[in-house]
Amino acid sequence: MGLMTKMRDNAHVFIIVFAVVFIAFWVVSDLDIGSLMQGSRNEIAKIGDKSISYQEFQDVVERIAEQRRQQNNGKELTENDYIQIREQVWNDYVTQGVVEQAIEEFGITVNDEEIADWVWGPNPPQELTQYFIDSTGQFNRDAYEQFLREPGAENLQALIGLEQQLKSQLLREKLTNILTSAVMISEEDTKASFVEQNIDFTTSYVFFDPRVFAAKDTAAPTDDEYREYYEKNKERFKTEEMRKVKYVLFPDIPSKSDTTAIVNELNTLRDMVNSGTDFLEVVKSSSEEPYDSSKWVNREQAPQAVANTVFDQPVGSIVGPVAHETGLSLFKVIGERSGSATLYQASHILFRTDGGQDEAAQLAKAQQALARARGGADFEKLASELSEEPGAKERGGMLPWFAKDRMVKEFEDAVIAGKNGDIVGPVKTQFGYHVIKVGGRSTRELQLAEIRLSIRSSSGTKDELFERARDFAYFASENGFEKEAQTSQLQVQESSEFTKESGSFIPGIGSNPALVKFSFENSVGDISEVHRVANGYVVAELSGERKAGYRELDELREQLKPQVVFERQMKKTLAAARNIAGGKSLEQIAQSKPGLSVVQTPPFKIQAGVPNVGPDQAYIGTMLRLKQGESSKPFRGLRGVYVMRLDGKGAFDETAYKVKKSELRQQSLSQRQNEFIQNWLEQRKKEISIVDNRDVFFR
Repeated sequence: MGLMTKMRDNAHVFIIVFAVVFIAFWVVSDLDIGSLMQGSRNEIAKIGDKSISYQEFQDVVERIAEQRRQQNNGKELTENDYIQIREQVWNDYVTQGVVEQAIEEFGITVNDEEIADWVWGPNPPQELTQYFIDSTGQFNRDAYEQFLREPGAENLQALIGLEQQLKSQLLREKLTNILTSAVMISEEDTKASFVEQNIDFTTSYVFFDPRVFAAKDTAAPTDDEYREYYEKNKERFKTEEMRKVKYVLFPDIPSKSDTTAIVNELNTLRDMVNSGTDFLEVVKSSSEEPYDSSKWVNREQAPQAVANTVFDQPVGSIVGPVAHETGLSLFKVIGERSGSATLYQASHILFRTDGGQDEAAQLAKAQQALARARGGADFEKLASELSEEPGAKERGGMLPWFAKDRMVKEFEDAVIAGKNGDIVGPVKTQFGYHVIKVGGRSTRELQLAEIRLSIRSSSGTKDELFERARDFAYFASENGFEKEAQTSQLQVQESSEFTKESGSFIPGIGSNPALVKFSFENSVGDISEVHRVANGYVVAELSGERKAGYRELDELREQLKPQVVFERQMKKTLAAARNIAGGKSLEQIAQSKPGLSVVQTPPFKIQAGVPNVGPDQAYIGTMLRLKQGESSKPFRGLRGVYVMRLDGKGAFDETAYKVKKSELRQQSLSQRQNEFIQNWLEQRKKEISIVDNRDVFFR
């Protein structure tokens, strides 16, 4: 097999590593942007100075979708899957635009000599060397260099394509080096990392709990307290420009005719099998669920509908169509065996006592039901009529098959002790009184082949739903959103606030760039066109807008009340702790007031957090400033007030530090570089010129 063939098999979508900081995104630049379809009519986006056509965008989407399908054994993707993929591709294009614009601004170039030095050098690219591994798993340098000298016609094309990929990677590495050149790690930073990971600390503390020392101080905050807290934490309340929408959802629910069509399709496939077509071949060509010859299932593992219809059939039987939770299926029983677990089946009539019901009355009802069942009354009808279990009417009291230790003990014991067909009870459990009909027991496991088809809305059903939504949008514009929804008996929902930078996500609706764009380009009261969402169609009315700035205190009061009260309690607790502590030792402080005690921590490393305290930076920072044996003054932590003593600190091992110094420095440097690049990317995404026409193509 040639290298080109191997690359085609293994590289559905190229991944570029953004230098040492490991920022990866889908390569979309391997497409000739703007070449396939010209003109703004087909332009889905313009990012920087690069135009992206709808077809190019969709090509990348389909490549990723196909990869997803292969990963999921050929299972078809949902609308929500496509929404997520399109959002991923969009973000990748934006990232690509930011990076390419920066490369151009900095004048970064890569020449052929640099590519050759990398390819022929002592550390060749893994993207190429992975194809030259010998039988021991080691890199075969001789085979690699032989290939480079004489690649062959087909492999030459692959090598040329790879060189372009390597060129892009080197460009990004150079950009990264420029951006992160000012990122430094000091000797103090490296030593601090060593201390966090390697030095053991032991401490003791006395904890002053605000819930004890200020428990009664729960009065509503004053205006001054609210104002003080607000001003102190004002940056927390800074907001971007925000919107919210009211919306009506038209859910995508398959019609009765859609279900009938799937039943008819399965019946046709069954006729094919009955006429001699191999069942497994039909599974391969038509089923959404691939055949797995290693999979065996018992009655408990199978959906209840399957357990009740398929498991009593002999090997070779074809059963169905069977409706179950994931669609409609035809089954063929390929093989059977006896499993290790015994499964039980039962039906019951429940008279509940877990909601305060009169137990004597419920017991009397159960005894009457037991007498009727034993007298010959149809148990299923009795359960539908009398049982207080949710769903009993639909199931006639029948429970799924279960193994030992799956049910509450009293119920399970009664079933296991009974014989098939026995009616027993009343059995008392935590839920109430049960009248039980004992069903079968089985150890049978089956190997099944399945032709599974999901029940999805047809194009006709979707068209009809879209027309309903479009009619609503028209009349809502004429008559008012709320009024038309009421007239049409449709439920109006309202999202919480969202920003333009929220990843095109609208709470309650999901990801929808087109609707986000509508929300920020229109006025309150404007009504949208119909938009496709993961579970149907949506028509929205822009119901609220907020300018960028700070949220007003008045709208935050109720939300801030518990925090302001806690702040007051913390102040009071800190004052009490200072009054009690004075110059006392921890032990003396603990004896000063009931409820206080000295808590000793076991040895811990900062990286793991303080036992019983957690990653409290105030505690850790105070600890690091103390000398061994020294006690702190009272200080605020996350949960309350502490007085703390540093009991022990491991010695700083200079030899171990020298061994780990380089590794620790590189870890810290990589982390800081990564954070810097991520922040840089987010800032540049806000600055780059973007024309977003996705709403024209995806509604």
